Amino acid sequence: MIRILKTADQIDRFIHSLDARLPAEDQTIVVRVREIIEQVKRSGRQGVLALREALEQVSASEPLTYRAEHLRSLAEKCPKNIQTVLQTSIERVRAYHQIQSDATRWMSLGASRFASRVQALDSVALYVPGGKAFYPSSVIMSAVPAQVAGVSRIAVFTPARSLGDPVFAATVCALGIDEVHAVGGAQAVALAAFGDEHLKRFDKIVGPGNVYVATAKQLLSGRIGIDGFAGPSEILILSDGSSPADWIALDLLAQAEHDEEASSVLVTTSEVEAIEVSKKIELLVDAVCKDRASIARSSLSRWGAVVVVQSREQLVETANRLNAEHLHVQTRCALDAGEGQDYWLRSLRGVGAIFLGRWCAESFGDYLAGPSHVLPTAGTARFASPLGVYDFIRRSSVLSMSAEDAQMLAEQTGVFADAEKLWAHAAAARARHTQEI
Repeated sequence: MIRILKTADQIDRFIHSLDARLPAEDQTIVVRVREIIEQVKRSGRQGVLALREALEQVSASEPLTYRAEHLRSLAEKCPKNIQTVLQTSIERVRAYHQIQSDATRWMSLGASRFASRVQALDSVALYVPGGKAFYPSSVIMSAVPAQVAGVSRIAVFTPARSLGDPVFAATVCALGIDEVHAVGGAQAVALAAFGDEHLKRFDKIVGPGNVYVATAKQLLSGRIGIDGFAGPSEILILSDGSSPADWIALDLLAQAEHDEEASSVLVTTSEVEAIEVSKKIELLVDAVCKDRASIARSSLSRWGAVVVVQSREQLVETANRLNAEHLHVQTRCALDAGEGQDYWLRSLRGVGAIFLGRWCAESFGDYLAGPSHVLPTAGTARFASPLGVYDFIRRSSVLSMSAEDAQMLAEQTGVFADAEKLWAHAAAARARHTQEI
């Protein structure tokens, strides 16, 4: 089911295939999404309700906006053990993201004062898929960093069918979100971007969605802030034969069960481990993945691999070529909270999230560990970062100058502006030198 690669040529071809696995843009979808965006922009709420009726089979007479009070009775039907887990997740995610909090900072240069002013965004829309794709963990991982940043208005956009799910209701209520819009798809993204006669537009929209949602976010980027373009999920495990083979197999299967495009890769310095993990996957896939076994099998056969290399340095080299969303280091030295872990942090480049030591399963990061699990995928970790508090703030530069500083800089500024042939710029600067008020 999962291939074992040993030669440099095999490894090179596999890495190249991962880089190229994203599907080409579907122009039919792009055209349709453009039409949806135009309808919402042109017709406002009536356009949204008509699209919802046509695409989501929800009557136009059904409310578009709900408050938390409408969800509380449904939330009470959520099993108590799940409610407890939701609270634990929220508390741990909130505690972690407090370390990302930032504040306005001032500096002085001569008689001048400058600052980088930090403000939270005014409003954020959280897109939550409905039906089988609903993940309450993703709502928590997006909402909590926005709350820690200080965003005053956070709303959920989700297909109307989500409002019948007790776990959805419990998640929204536990987070203290009081604004839910019962609309999904590209029309939801457009409504968040433009607003309507009853709804003020949002500064940013975050959260996963189908290809129509992703396309709408891409087309409206610039009109509304977005969190990036999500690709298939992926995990890369680095090992040296010291971690239990069944643990590694389970970690690979946990990623493969997401969808057929997910990528699960083990890179190891132990050929014995490579063979043993491959066998364990075959033994465990049906029993562990259950009704998702066929998804896991397809993912592993298409985008999975066990790669055998000769040294720790080659583990690092391969990892730095793949730029994985999740990177789990299960080598013996990764258990050492001192020099062992420091080595990996110094050596690894462009990774979404790093899990150190065999005890730190990636599954913990998906639910309860603390850091947001919204991560850069498809190799974009080489330039992108996990979703965090910093995604929900904006910065303004602040400048303050004394008369003395202005007069000192006036002539040099004028010379610079002259060089660019911006004569009024030069005159405005020199006026501060030649005139006294």
